[in-house]
Amino acid sequence: MPESGKPTMAKMVGCIVKGIIFNVLEEVITDAYGPEAWDSLICMAGVEGVYASLGSYPDAELLALVDAASTLTGQPRERVMRAFGEAAFPLLIERYPHFLEGVFDARTFLLSLNTIIHPEVRKIYSGAGCPQFKFAIGDDILQIGYRSQRKLCDVADGFVRGVAKHYGEDIDVAHSACMHNGDPQCQLDVRWPA
Repeated sequence: MPESGKPTMAKMVGCIVKGIIFNVLEEVITDAYGPEAWDSLICMAGVEGVYASLGSYPDAELLALVDAASTLTGQPRERVMRAFGEAAFPLLIERYPHFLEGVFDARTFLLSLNTIIHPEVRKIYSGAGCPQFKFAIGDDILQIGYRSQRKLCDVADGFVRGVAKHYGEDIDVAHSACMHNGDPQCQLDVRWPA
């Protein structure tokens, strides 16, 4: 195990990822580092690297690509995953702009994940394993409980940041509980500074 006590991402297996996530990851990598970087990641990760958006692929392939990106960039995998989540949001909205209909701020969008966004995702991508979120709302805070077999809480963190960026909102995000540390769920505390 790495020093953080977390198993390597490539060894966490058991779930299926829809190809659209691989397509978005490829776009994020090629936009940031060029097409050669994607080819290098595929070689380093030892994966085939051809993903149909409606196809289903083992989590192990996604996680192997994340580990390879971490190695290639010299960034901790948690930072790579947050960066991916943040960069993925505008690309997903470009593909599915109807997810934003009638939503005018980050808080409203985030609160719609379980009731609007994920049911729509399941319609488009049959069998998609979406995480579950629980919300607690305070005057200056939105607490987001995150639970998923994949434990991709850093991607969720980045996604939250990407949502806020899309709406031009400044936020602070604290990861106050984490399944990787033995907590029953992750918790992201999102605050909008005055």
